[in-house]
Amino acid sequence: MKRLLIIAVLLCLNACTAESKKASNTVVDIVKPKPYVLLISLDGFRWDYVDKYKPEFLSEFAKKSAHLTSLRPAFPTKTFPNHLSIITGSYPENHGIVANRFYAPDLKKSYNIKESNAVTNADFYLRKPLWVIAEEQDMRTASYFWPGSEAAITGIYPSHYKTYNHNATHHERIEGILNWYKLPSSERPQLITTYFHDIDSAGHHFGQDSAELIAAINKVDDTIREMVSKVRLLDFEVNIVIVSDHGMVDYPAKNYEYLPTWLNDEYKVVATNPIVLIYDEGKSKRTLAETVAELNQQANHYQCYQYQDIPTKFNASKTNRIGDITCLTDKDWSIGFTGKTSKGNHGWSQFNTKDMDGIFYATGPAFKESFQLATVENVNIMPLLAQILGVDITTPIDGKLEIMKPLLK
Repeated sequence: MKRLLIIAVLLCLNACTAESKKASNTVVDIVKPKPYVLLISLDGFRWDYVDKYKPEFLSEFAKKSAHLTSLRPAFPTKTFPNHLSIITGSYPENHGIVANRFYAPDLKKSYNIKESNAVTNADFYLRKPLWVIAEEQDMRTASYFWPGSEAAITGIYPSHYKTYNHNATHHERIEGILNWYKLPSSERPQLITTYFHDIDSAGHHFGQDSAELIAAINKVDDTIREMVSKVRLLDFEVNIVIVSDHGMVDYPAKNYEYLPTWLNDEYKVVATNPIVLIYDEGKSKRTLAETVAELNQQANHYQCYQYQDIPTKFNASKTNRIGDITCLTDKDWSIGFTGKTSKGNHGWSQFNTKDMDGIFYATGPAFKESFQLATVENVNIMPLLAQILGVDITTPIDGKLEIMKPLLK
């Protein structure tokens, strides 16, 4: 009888221990913190600006972060194509936004980043941004300005987003993002994207080493310091990722080559310096091959291609949204019809100059500290962020997780 009693007690203890372990595991599952990502884009922040201009906060942030030597943009090295490449993990030929201004023969419509009816038209966007994929998996997202966030891509917006306002203050952005983070957990966005134009604007108008560019960098530096400091005071941890879409370079106004006037008469031409997109509307007596040959015969500092013949390294030969003919200039040269230039610009080949490269700095619970990888293409950011957020990628992408995964703990 005594032996049976001992066995009964042991069985009871085992059962209680098992239940205790089960309960313990359940508690761990319940309290496991949600992952959060704040993705900040500094338009036109060149890969070497931290070393060149030494902004106080960003210099310290970069040093302690998981970072890249530089971030290689997609072709063309323009703002909207690269913001979409970062957030879709796809080259412009696949996500559809091939330039800041272009014509889409498949839609018979023009896209212009300054026209609301274009940027809000979901038909232009051919691949899902990360916020769409996350929303499909019941994760809340938000955007305080990011190209594409004002369009219902596949019928889906971020849970919270702002219509772009060039004059929105930095303070408004900080407060808007913090207010989203103060929402109840069930409503709080786990992915927030935001964008600052100041450095790009100063680089275009005033050029390298100008007082205006330095002031813009320092202004943004102060803003990022304030934003990051306040985010770090929250009662949950946020992975903070700072990127830029492209670099910037000065170029001489005299380095301008004029295109022949007949081109405008015979074709639809979108001159988006320093590349030119030429669309066949059936008005020219020349074949496309003849037009390319004639343009290249007279060219000194540019090269034109039928879109299918654009060099493979550019990943731009799948769609004539980039033009039935595309003309690319030599580094530091411009082409067009007007002779107008800016002090600084971008858009040249990312393979001919590192000055087109941007930045990637990241800190937070998912990232190693003070860890550097070599130059990486920006299409690889999206699968990295999806991994952190626990989002399954359910759409084709060009980026690969394994390329940037060494940045993670």
